[in-house]
Amino acid sequence: MTVRRRAIPLVLIGMLGLFAGACGGSSAPSGAGADAAAAAAVRFTAADGSGTSLEQLKGTPLVVNMWATWCKPCVKEMPAFDEVADGSSGVRIMGVNVADSAADAAKFAADLGVHYEQFTDPTGGLSDAFGVSGLPATAFIDASGKVVEVHSGALTADELRGLISKNFPQEGTAP
Repeated sequence: MTVRRRAIPLVLIGMLGLFAGACGGSSAPSGAGADAAAAAAVRFTAADGSGTSLEQLKGTPLVVNMWATWCKPCVKEMPAFDEVADGSSGVRIMGVNVADSAADAAKFAADLGVHYEQFTDPTGGLSDAFGVSGLPATAFIDASGKVVEVHSGALTADELRGLISKNFPQEGTAP
């Protein structure tokens, strides 16, 4: 009986650790594990049902933010992405929901008051291709389709602007 009582708190602590890693984990940048070719081939869907892929979006630097409605840090950072998207120049900022239908994700974003482009990838193929193990995560992809960086963790508007300037120095954002 004593072993069982000790095991329950350990199991609960382990489960909390897994949940923290799945949503809002570390904020360390990485590019390791990103498979640009696999990411380019993944099809994701807009709210109107139209599909696209990163391959089709080549030609402009992309900031791809992967999120889910149940992820509190994801939802908290969405207004920051909206703010930066409103003032961005030469960089396309888009959200990709990895858990819901395209219509549900678009409605959630609209209800939150964000206006930057929203897509959905309910199978998680894009996250897998980027080597993402937790949400939110943001991929920075140059105009040629090369994955420059994949950042894990929530970002503020200033942090996002800084990463855009770092990863796309030839582009920029309006103040």
